[in-house]
Amino acid sequence: MPGYKWIVALHVLAGMVALVGFWSAALMKKGSPRHRLLGKVYLLAMASIVVTAVPITVQYAFFRQQPVAALFLAYLIAITGNASWLAWRSVTDKRDWKVMVSRTGWKLALWPMVLLGLAVLVLGIQKGQMLFLGFSMIGLWAGWRMWTFSRRGPHRPDWAFRQHYQSMLGAGIATHVAFLSIGMRPVWQWLQSHTNVPPLLIELFPWAAPVLVAVLIGYGLNRKYGGRRVARAAVPQAAQMQPPAE
Repeated sequence: MPGYKWIVALHVLAGMVALVGFWSAALMKKGSPRHRLLGKVYLLAMASIVVTAVPITVQYAFFRQQPVAALFLAYLIAITGNASWLAWRSVTDKRDWKVMVSRTGWKLALWPMVLLGLAVLVLGIQKGQMLFLGFSMIGLWAGWRMWTFSRRGPHRPDWAFRQHYQSMLGAGIATHVAFLSIGMRPVWQWLQSHTNVPPLLIELFPWAAPVLVAVLIGYGLNRKYGGRRVARAAVPQAAQMQPPAE
């Protein structure tokens, strides 16, 4: 594919910016100007990752003749794009959830993720691949939540605030999976060659660890902002969030 090396280089560069941007925004005071600025940088980097991942997937599907890898990459694009889009739109459409669910982007964020998640689930069952089985559940669960939200609407006044940080955690999973599985690959290869750590554990760790950490952080944040009293107090904080530039 012409220019493929440049596409990969841009993809890696965007991933590095996203990794730094994620933690920089996370460590800033929520709703502060610096938090909003770094959040914009992070989401722009994630958009670049999604865009550059498309030709990489095409490369695997048609040039390398690896349809299974291409399917999984397409699914990762879908769930990453979904989380990034929701993190952005939960802020820009925080005043009216019906506007958000009526957007074309809502459907584009939902249905490709669900359909590809089903395909990955079937493939995981056929091949007995635990990684495919586990990751397919992420997209299917997220799709179910989006579908029920679009039918019933929010059940909390601070829905936009919660949707924002939950989606940012989802996007953060993608950022750290890429870093651990690709950027740290020489470490895992060294462990496989010089230690007795089970190969399956080494193979699954870069994928499972970010998910587990995000679940634990999400659980803590949901407890912190879980009660009705805290929910009412969180509304002003959510209202302080300013939308990224269109």
